[in-house]
Amino acid sequence: MAENNQNKNVQTSGPKLNDQMIVRREKLDKIRALGVEPYGEKFEWDHHAADIRANAEELEKNETTVRIAGRIMIRRGAGKAAFAVLRDQTGDIQLYFRKDVLSEKEWDLWKLVDMGDILGIEGVVFTTHTGELTVRVHHFTMLSKSLRPLPEKWHGLTDKEQRYRQRYLDLMVNPEVRTTFVKRAAMMAAIRKWYTDHGFLEVETPVLQPLYGGANAKPFTTHFNALDMTMYLRIAPELYLKRLLVGGYERIFEITRNFRNEGMDTRHNPEFTAIETYQAYGDIEDVIKQTEEIVEACALASYGTTKVTYEGTEIDVKGPWPRLTMAGAVKKYTGEDFDACETIEDARKIADKLHVEYGEFDGFGKILSACFDEYVEAKLIQPVHITEHPIEVSPLSKLDPKDPRYTIRFESYIYGRELANGFSELNDPIDQRKRFEMQVEERAHGDDEAHPIDEDFLTALEYGMPPTGGLGIGLDRLFMLMTDSSSIRDIILFPAMKPETAQEKANAKAAEEAAMAETGNDGFFKPNSEIDFSKAKVEPLFTDYVDFDTFSKSDFRAVKVKSCEAVKKSKKLLKFVLDDGTGTDRIILSGIHAFYEPEELVGKTLIAIVNLPPRAMMGIDSCGMLLSAIHEEEGEEKLHLLMVDNHIPAGAKLY
Repeated sequence: MAENNQNKNVQTSGPKLNDQMIVRREKLDKIRALGVEPYGEKFEWDHHAADIRANAEELEKNETTVRIAGRIMIRRGAGKAAFAVLRDQTGDIQLYFRKDVLSEKEWDLWKLVDMGDILGIEGVVFTTHTGELTVRVHHFTMLSKSLRPLPEKWHGLTDKEQRYRQRYLDLMVNPEVRTTFVKRAAMMAAIRKWYTDHGFLEVETPVLQPLYGGANAKPFTTHFNALDMTMYLRIAPELYLKRLLVGGYERIFEITRNFRNEGMDTRHNPEFTAIETYQAYGDIEDVIKQTEEIVEACALASYGTTKVTYEGTEIDVKGPWPRLTMAGAVKKYTGEDFDACETIEDARKIADKLHVEYGEFDGFGKILSACFDEYVEAKLIQPVHITEHPIEVSPLSKLDPKDPRYTIRFESYIYGRELANGFSELNDPIDQRKRFEMQVEERAHGDDEAHPIDEDFLTALEYGMPPTGGLGIGLDRLFMLMTDSSSIRDIILFPAMKPETAQEKANAKAAEEAAMAETGNDGFFKPNSEIDFSKAKVEPLFTDYVDFDTFSKSDFRAVKVKSCEAVKKSKKLLKFVLDDGTGTDRIILSGIHAFYEPEELVGKTLIAIVNLPPRAMMGIDSCGMLLSAIHEEEGEEKLHLLMVDNHIPAGAKLY
């Protein structure tokens, strides 16, 4: 029997145990030897840490017994007394343990407690001579023994990759992260309250759909075995919600999870939260007002004021917000007047003058939209509504009766980011069919995000849909703004991550150790894939010489990637925020999205030429050029960024 107990906590599978993990398992055996179950059942608590702080004077005066539960974050002291810090969901509170207060068994148990263990505490409140509010422990219960050590206290959990992958640790050791998600919940509640207070009905529509629509995006595809048919995860709920308007509902909203099979960066996650709302017998003016009031409600829920600070910039979201037409905004920031264009050639001439790329089959609207993206979007810091979007990029919106090139549509921007999108909804079934047919033509010309034709939706429209104001808000981006979060992953509890299996970790570690043994250097980047050099074809060497003085004027520097994201509405560009050693962030855009996902480049050390003049790309000044190596392999271009030893400091000059 003793032999069985001795081997009870021996681990026979899983990762290898380190010394601390072995010691904790030995303590687990000792706890059980005391007759204590280390994974307890229900604990009746009556206070949180915040409650104790809020009512400290009364609790201390009346010597009220409090019961509190949480995780031990700090443990110190020896001999006959000890202090600890317990953390629950509301904050921290100090605990005081004394040998002469606890029973002998409890004191023996206390000596087996580690940081990370979850305890139930019973005691009274007092203030130490240093002024620290404390609970003097009379009794305690072991509720859960932690078999792994917490992240190192003084450094916390700061590695972003690890924080996102192990969000439970992030929440455990970083209270400000928990606060962020509490604010998210408060804002979500404020949004629901606004809509229910204004007579809107919350509804639910299918996540699995036989046809996708409602937005220009690539869907996730799956197979429904029971019906033997291809299904899609919804990219937007719009077409189903409009069917409900046809059915007779007048004010509806859905807080929805949407899925788009596209890239990941600081502003895009393939699974995200949005709200879509429809107000029958309303129009664009109604949903513009909705937008302003919803954003204001979120600011009040998070900040308590309509003035919020994002990345050091104060933004006042109090409505009403100013408005600009899309063509008017382009004219304001470039001087070019798309309203005056009479032909597609006029629009192309403007794009050529502004060095904006466009496709062979792109019409007036797509060219205008591309110029807006490049020259305007990033400059819209304070709240603004951009109205009169072109028909080519607005297949579900009513035409503007003043100019059929445009629609009765708006997008709301704050800090250079689109937050909301609303229409006077198209309810003419004949016009809607024509728009869908235009989308089919665009798909034939290579636009894989264009809408398919949804015949059932068109049938519903033919029964008659009332004039309607419709609105969609990307809630994750809104919550980023309202919590001063730099990445969408900071506001999503479990963001999508590139897989990291145990085998991949083991392979990476083995490769790293092999490289260290071979080179004696542990800082070089390990490439994602090996090159078959027998198939590699490189460009011929230049035969023209460059004089040394000209070459020496190029300033090559080591730069470290602080953040990286895809540039909106560009399939090629990545935006790098770089540490170049000057203390000021450097932004460089590079057309390498076909070869790298943004997340895999964060933290890498690259080489850049930093003394090139700024060049505007998609409305963003690119200040320099990152160096890459290219070759051809079986007719396909391959590219590798030049990555160097991470021990090289930012700003180090290359010779």
